[in-house]
Amino acid sequence: MLLCLAAQVSKAEWTKQNTNSFAWYKDIFFLDENKGWLVGTDGIISSTVDGGTTWMQTKKFTTDSILQVYFSDELNGWLLCERNMYSRGNNPTSYLRRTTDGGLTWEKIEFEDGGRERVVKLFFNMDKVGTAFGEGGVFYKLQDDGKTWKRSKTAIHYLLLDAAYADEKVGAIVGTGGTILFTEDSGYTWEKATLLGDTDTRFNAVYFAGTKGAWAVGTRGRIFYSNGGGRLWRQQDSTVTANLNDVYFTSVNNGWAVGDNGIIVRTRDGGKNWDDVPAKVNHKLEKITFVGTRGWAIGFGGTVLTYSDSPNDPGAKPLLMKRS
Repeated sequence: MLLCLAAQVSKAEWTKQNTNSFAWYKDIFFLDENKGWLVGTDGIISSTVDGGTTWMQTKKFTTDSILQVYFSDELNGWLLCERNMYSRGNNPTSYLRRTTDGGLTWEKIEFEDGGRERVVKLFFNMDKVGTAFGEGGVFYKLQDDGKTWKRSKTAIHYLLLDAAYADEKVGAIVGTGGTILFTEDSGYTWEKATLLGDTDTRFNAVYFAGTKGAWAVGTRGRIFYSNGGGRLWRQQDSTVTANLNDVYFTSVNNGWAVGDNGIIVRTRDGGKNWDDVPAKVNHKLEKITFVGTRGWAIGFGGTVLTYSDSPNDPGAKPLLMKRS
């Protein structure tokens, strides 16, 4: 079954694709310019091998929500899943699925000790060392067997929501309670960063533009900036008051953030100035990413937005969604 997507990417604007879906898309991930995955509630997984010109929705193997997708190469990947609240029973809220055959099959993997805390983020650093974290500062590390996730002790009791690295050693984790932690030793130790601004913030996402700058975004339009090391963060004026849920920079100057009510803001000068960008949607936007000059923003209500600065981008053509 082929579903024609009426998106027409015109002069550098965000355009909505007609996905014929009301799924709450939670994450989008591209391994390279061609191969990518889109996941969300009710077990939805779609994949592309042509840079998003067409998407194939795979046959469902669960009705649980899929919060995140990550692939280290074409064969090996992970899904972070959350059990359906109506069929959870006494099982832990969160679990993982792993594939070693490019997504043809997915093995279910539980976190060690059957922890009850909700895990909300799966993260792999530049050395592809895996960590997972979430409620109450719960923190797991992937062991050398590539399968076992062992719980680590932390002194943090806030909900941890996102992580990013500048290089092999320097990185940051963000969360509720104005939490920004930084590491300078590849995540072996974490320290609390200094924030200059409104610290009454839930930080939802963080992004490093290499070693030259980092940005964290959160509730009430809050954006904080660090000059790269992550020790000190200063507040920037986003010009919006809606919650911001994700941030992405294509260079140290050019960045984007997305949030509730279809909010998209953009900077061309490293965050000194942020501009509100019309998106023509009112749904919550969860994630934003770029592959080359082409951008993707996804979220609630089956929302998939595309963006391109290039007139030759395939997004300028009618798109197709395939269902198996």
